[in-house]
Amino acid sequence: MRSLPLLLVTCLALVFCTSPVVRGAAERPGPRGPGAYDPGADRAGAGSREGEGPGVHRPGVRKPGAQRPGVQRPGLRVPRLGRAGVKGRVYSYGPLPRERLIAYSGSGSARPGPRRPGVVIVHGGFWYQQRSSGWNRWAVRIAATGPAVFSLEYRRNVDAPWPAQRTDVLRALRWIRKHADRLGVDPHRLVLLGSSAGGQIATAAATYGPGRRHLAGVVALSPVADPYRAWRTPKAPGGDRAGMAVLRASAARLAGCDPSAPRRQRAAGRGGEHAADRTRDPKLCRRAWRDMSAARRASGADDPPMLLIHSRHDFVPVAHSTALRDAELRHGMAEDGVTVMTVPGAKHGGGLMTLPGVERTVLSWIAARSSTAPPPFGRNHR
Repeated sequence: MRSLPLLLVTCLALVFCTSPVVRGAAERPGPRGPGAYDPGADRAGAGSREGEGPGVHRPGVRKPGAQRPGVQRPGLRVPRLGRAGVKGRVYSYGPLPRERLIAYSGSGSARPGPRRPGVVIVHGGFWYQQRSSGWNRWAVRIAATGPAVFSLEYRRNVDAPWPAQRTDVLRALRWIRKHADRLGVDPHRLVLLGSSAGGQIATAAATYGPGRRHLAGVVALSPVADPYRAWRTPKAPGGDRAGMAVLRASAARLAGCDPSAPRRQRAAGRGGEHAADRTRDPKLCRRAWRDMSAARRASGADDPPMLLIHSRHDFVPVAHSTALRDAELRHGMAEDGVTVMTVPGAKHGGGLMTLPGVERTVLSWIAARSSTAPPPFGRNHR
């Protein structure tokens, strides 16, 4: 009986120490770069709880420092910058709440002299996740090597249907060019860097009109370059049905209609009248799906050079990028205008940056394309 109090105290201590509330503060991971999460980082439905990636806001939880009264900055906060001399600042590039970006700049950015090239990051996440914070670490790494880096947020498919996402990226590019002097960036040496769904938006923005006029290049990691191709593919090459199911549903929500039954399907998401019209008119629905494909707008010499990378067992297959390359070549782009790379493994999106040689390849390609202003674009865009 004398040992009973000791046993009771021991049991209470074990319960207290193993409580999730107590462990949460010590075990909760901090912001992770895209290379720090697993191959399914951009796939909320494949083995992880939907919508719980880095930077995803949970209703009822206010992130300290992420938002001030009267200022809406969904999913955006300047991270703790571990590299000396790199600074980050949040800007609004448009009037809407999600039209925000973080500008990263290294030391000496305000000094007189030649302006630096710019890298504009378009995050992934099935078009509905706020994953920009997952790129914080890479944004800082890239900025430390010299370029100005801009990490974008944009309207999600639950906020507005296509082409709102492309419109936001183009608006951000115009804003950066307009404020180039203050930002210390050369407006003629901007490169888009998109991941997964962000790769789709980046390639679509680059092929919309004479993209070569305002972009020096595009890097896309696992780009879903043709969402309709993804919708028609219920099973990924590696057998990832769960990931493909989320991708197909998210693409339909992005388009605002189900291509198999546009007359019967109600409006997907909160797109308003525009999306509702697509569900009633099969022609509008097909037009939206075609418009999301970069290959449909490929114009060859008018489009900027591209570097498109997939892993061998990527759940977004390399066929997305080879189709885009073939379309560009058919329209007169030089043979070296679009480079498609396949690397070993099953990494996806930003996770590709952690594979041997990929980071160096990406940064070297960006440096080569942005070392000088892009040459004059060719014939008019069709």
